[in-house]
Formats: sequence, structure tokens, C-alpha cells
Amino acid sequence: MSPRHARFVSFLFVAMLFLQAIHFGLLVPLLTGLVVYAAVLRLAARLVPDGVEISRREKWISVALIASVVVSLFIAAGLALHLFLRNGAGVHDLLQRIAEIVESGSASLPPWLVNALPAQENLLAAVSAWLKGHAAEIGTFGLGAVKTVGYMLLGLLLGSMVAVHEASDDHPHGAIGSRLLAQVAHLRDSLWRVTVAQAKISSVNTTLTAIYLTIALPLFGVSLPLTKTLIAVTFFLGLLPIVGNLISNSAITLISLGVSFQVALASLAFLVLVHKLEYFINARIVGGQINAHAWEILFWMVLMERLFGPAGVVAAPVFYAWLKSEWLAWDLPESAPPEPTSLRSS
Repeated sequence: MSPRHARFVSFLFVAMLFLQAIHFGLLVPLLTGLVVYAAVLRLAARLVPDGVEISRREKWISVALIASVVVSLFIAAGLALHLFLRNGAGVHDLLQRIAEIVESGSASLPPWLVNALPAQENLLAAVSAWLKGHAAEIGTFGLGAVKTVGYMLLGLLLGSMVAVHEASDDHPHGAIGSRLLAQVAHLRDSLWRVTVAQAKISSVNTTLTAIYLTIALPLFGVSLPLTKTLIAVTFFLGLLPIVGNLISNSAITLISLGVSFQVALASLAFLVLVHKLEYFINARIVGGQINAHAWEILFWMVLMERLFGPAGVVAAPVFYAWLKSEWLAWDLPESAPPEPTSLRSS
């Protein structure tokens, strides 16, 4: 079997395991573990430069210390996010304010739009029917949150342990083991590229939104409530490709509707403008990181959402970045067999 065909077969095997993990609800520990795995190895590669000879024990101790710091930072970030969602930034107030605006939104809308909307009693009947039909799922939200936190902690632990083992493991691997480990490394790197790219995009989007909310609107004598919360929500939701921006944009538009219909139109126009600008930003940032355009990622998000539900939306950019990088490698006339992953190659 040629190296190109062997690489294709190893990709199919690891990809099957990845998709099965999504199917069985293991995406959270898998992605959390891979992110920690990548972060530890990349940080270790920077702190232990090439040409520096250290013993296996010293390498193990240094990487273990780095892993401890990385895991502690992730846990601290998780606790900060928990406080933010619970009471730190008024998310509950934001949701309550949106509900009030939706309930009394007809006062801010023009008559032709009010007449086009369904009657309030019809909306209430639909909501009541949905709540009755999904009462069992709603009742398990609390248990699901606890399980998710446990899975995240498990992923943090496993990712750090694998990184420490790999960084200090000098034993050579066979042909099959090398190729499978190489695919795991490619998946890990794809996830890291997507994470870095999305963090950059979210930062740009949050900066533009902050300028609009704190500078542009006050210049016209308009001050939206819960501005800091909207900015924070924009950043965190922006870490989720495409879908996160749609949710945050909807929240800003609805809060603007609470001020006036004209402000809501202005906010919607600004957000559409930013959304169009993000196509160019995506093409530059995402294109540079994973060689993919926004429409490609959106297509795979829709496809994997139909196959795996909400977890597929999160996994789609990672899987497609991995698939496309491998696709480009398969198109090469011939490639050398992948070398075993190591601290230096990470």
C-alpha cells in the first residue's frame, strides 16, 4: 500500500472513531481533551527550545508542571464563565428583559407589522404545547449540566495525561501506530487552528459591537440597557462559528426594540453590515488557518446538525478543517510516510 493510500485508510479509521464519539455524546470530553493536549504540547515546545538536551525525567517533570498550569487556567476560566452566566454580568436580567420586550413588543412596532404577526393567544398556546411536549427534556437540564461539567473535567485530565506521556515518551512506534498517532495529531492541530481562528473572529466582532453600543449609539443620544452584558455575550457566543453571531445579533436587535423601532432598525442594519464584513474577515482568518470559506463551514454545520444534532454544529468546523487538510495531502502525487508525533513536531 502506498503512503497516500495508507494515510487515507488511517484517516477513515480515526474519523470513524471521532464521529462515533459525537454519536454517543462524548464530544465535550473529546474536544476539551484535545484542546488541553494541543495547548500543553505547544507551550512545552516554546519553553523547551530545539537544541536543548534534557533527560527524560526532566522533560516529564517540566511538561507535567506545564500541564498543571494549563489545566488550572482552564478550570479558572470555567469558574469565571459560570459566575458570569449565573450572576456576574446580568445574563438573567438580559433574558428577562428580552422576554418583556417580546411580550410587549407590539407597542414599538408599526401597525402593518403588528397585523402581520400572529395573535398573542396563538403564540401562548404554541409555547404551552411545546413545554408540555418537552417537559421530560426540560426536567433533565440540571442533570445534563452536571454531567457536562464532569465530562469537561475528565477531558482536561485525559488531555493533560496524554500530553505528558507523549512529550516524555521516546519509544518508537510501528507503521500502523505511527499513522494512527499522526491522524490524532492532525485532528488535534485542526481543532487548535479552528479555536485560534474563531477566537480572533470573535474578538473583532466584539470590538466592533462594543464601538457601536458604547460610542456610536450614545452619539445620537441612545443608550441601550445591559450594554456590558451584550458585549460579553457577543464574545462568548462568537466562539461558536456563525450560529453564535446570529444569536447575539438577535439579542442586540431585541434589546434595541425595547428603546424604539428606529433603534432596532439601526442595530439590525449595523449588524448586517458587520456580518457582511465578517465574510472578508472569515476568508482571511479562517482561510489562513483551515483553508475554508464561510459557506463551506456553514454547509458542514447544517449537514452535521442533521446527522448529530447540536453537537454536530460544534464539531463541524473541526471535522471539516481536518478533512480538508487531509484532502489536500491526498491530492499530492506521493507523500512520505508520516513520522511519529513528538514534542518537537507539535
